[in-house]
Amino acid sequence: MAQPDRHNRRRDPWKVTLALAACMALQMTSFVMILPLFARRLSDFGAGVDALGLSALAYALAATLAAPFLGSLADRIGRRPLVLGSLAIYALAFTGFLLAGSAEVFVLVRGLAGGFTAGLIPAVMGIVADIAPVDRRARYVGVVNGGASLGWVIGPLIGGALYDRWGYVVPFGMSVGIAALTLVLAGLTVPETHAVARPSRRPSGAGAPRRSVSAYLRPYRASGRFRPLVVLLLIAFGVLFAWAFIEPQLMFYAYDELEWTSVQLGLAMSVYGLAVALGEFALGGWSDRFGRRPILILGLVLLTSQFAGLVLGRNFGWIAAGFVVAGLGNALFDPALNAYLLDIAPAAHKGEVMGMKSTAGSLGSTLGPGLVVLLTPQLLPRQIFLLAWLMVLGLAAAAGVSLRGLRASALGPSLALGRR
Repeated sequence: MAQPDRHNRRRDPWKVTLALAACMALQMTSFVMILPLFARRLSDFGAGVDALGLSALAYALAATLAAPFLGSLADRIGRRPLVLGSLAIYALAFTGFLLAGSAEVFVLVRGLAGGFTAGLIPAVMGIVADIAPVDRRARYVGVVNGGASLGWVIGPLIGGALYDRWGYVVPFGMSVGIAALTLVLAGLTVPETHAVARPSRRPSGAGAPRRSVSAYLRPYRASGRFRPLVVLLLIAFGVLFAWAFIEPQLMFYAYDELEWTSVQLGLAMSVYGLAVALGEFALGGWSDRFGRRPILILGLVLLTSQFAGLVLGRNFGWIAAGFVVAGLGNALFDPALNAYLLDIAPAAHKGEVMGMKSTAGSLGSTLGPGLVVLLTPQLLPRQIFLLAWLMVLGLAAAAGVSLRGLRASALGPSLALGRR
């Protein structure tokens, strides 16, 4: 059973946070450098869009089902085993993508990867919750998220350049190598930070008690934290749902109606990722200074700029500018959202609540494309973008109304941050 690193007290929390940021940057780089090549890999098997969509669905659905369990496991056995185990699975999965001999095997590997790596983010956020001072929690979250965002910016450029010159074997092989390097780096730099309580002795043959949904939620209801928990999980679901809802339509709209080149579309996505990365490093700690609620609302409002630009304009510059503003909004709301969830979670269940957030987000990513398939025959692209715009504005309004009347004394001292 995992125990805290005996040298953990002497470890500098900031250094651990930077190590996590570096690991997330490498992990995200290794993942997104091959993500745009999945379509080409499946084409080699004679498969098309349906197989790619099925693989994405398998990944998201498996992650949705596994995240609560793995988040809870991070609280029971420790953070470090989940981090190292997930990184090891990523390395194996990338190897599987390279060696897969058919589209069916490729889909299976991606589904297994989604299920077995769903504990990475809950465990990483659990480490941040363990080591970060309460008044700097969002800052630490922002740094870790910023590392992942840098990987998102760098990865596709590397993968595309390698593919254009050497084909898919070299980028997939490099992806496996970077994933293995990430595992080694995490093994050397990421400590165990969570004290795992030893279970009390039970009579022989007695099994571990099963916790009902009501038992999971009881600590939140008893302390007045249930309402913010629901609202925050709804935001986690809604934001990813809105993006997944417009993404399939966005690709065709950009090429067919706006007549963008692939370079323009890639540039719009890259500037978004760059804005997120720089914003999280520079602005990620704002909710520590100005309160969780106002920064959460501001970030959500700014996030809608990407939808507003698509609804209101056709000029590439204005739409790309909307993506930049939206990236800054993401950099504001996501650290605030994570820190708020960690604030309201009981000390023994912080990994669990982050698993709940991952499940909510994965569920949004799963349902969004399904709904757009149903609505596409009835709605124009701009109408779909408008619905996403209104949806995220509604989430901002829900945060403003539902979180406004909270009494910090009822939720613990850390929530006083949201009442400044």
